[in-house]
Amino acid sequence: MRAGRGPGTALWTGEGATPQTSAVGDGLSVSVVHPHEMVRRGLESMMRENDSVARVTTFHDAGAAEVRLALPCTDVVICPCDLAAEVMELVAASREQQTKVLSLLEGSDEQQLAIAAEMPADGFLLVHEVTAQSLEDSLVRLANGDMPVPASLSKWMLERIRSGVSHRSKRPFFLTARELETLQVLARGFSNKQIARSLRISHHGAKRHVANVLAKLNCPNRTLAVALALREGIIDDPASEAAT
Repeated sequence: MRAGRGPGTALWTGEGATPQTSAVGDGLSVSVVHPHEMVRRGLESMMRENDSVARVTTFHDAGAAEVRLALPCTDVVICPCDLAAEVMELVAASREQQTKVLSLLEGSDEQQLAIAAEMPADGFLLVHEVTAQSLEDSLVRLANGDMPVPASLSKWMLERIRSGVSHRSKRPFFLTARELETLQVLARGFSNKQIARSLRISHHGAKRHVANVLAKLNCPNRTLAVALALREGIIDDPASEAAT
């Protein structure tokens, strides 16, 4: 949990509100980001009885500016297990702020588990298995540096390892067509301005695509992202393109 919080009572800031800066106790500050109100309200209600939580703020839009503004005051972000650009940008921004990410899986089907395997979250919960106790346990484990993972996801990944089958899908890391193009020009050593010019997009758009690529590949910088992409065969080697 963040340092510098003095004694006090739990504060519930409500839907879309920006967290206040007054003392709220030694508990965790949690932001719930989810498009479905029932999920948001359900999690908020469960955490009202949770002694480890001091503040809960809810948001319906992962891309909202208010979510980013709340991150410096947030210990844990709870968000969908989704590789959509706005969710991945939120995850990347959370990691920059050293905010833990707890990802909610909608189910335990093959596709959702494969997405979870690519999601750079700090822990996972299955929506239909969430109880007040399991939620509290997961938040405490996150605060202690552990990684809570549903048994179904652990079993699925262990079976993949034992069988020698890669957990990656036929479309590695679920990159969009535009992100694959961005990754290909990144491999040529292009700057953001050069990427924007090459793809005929804005400079801001180029920066957003690069951020999404780094988040989805779970790499801290461009060099490692390109090295991973070449090793996994996600993109073609620019050297081979030049030779042809």
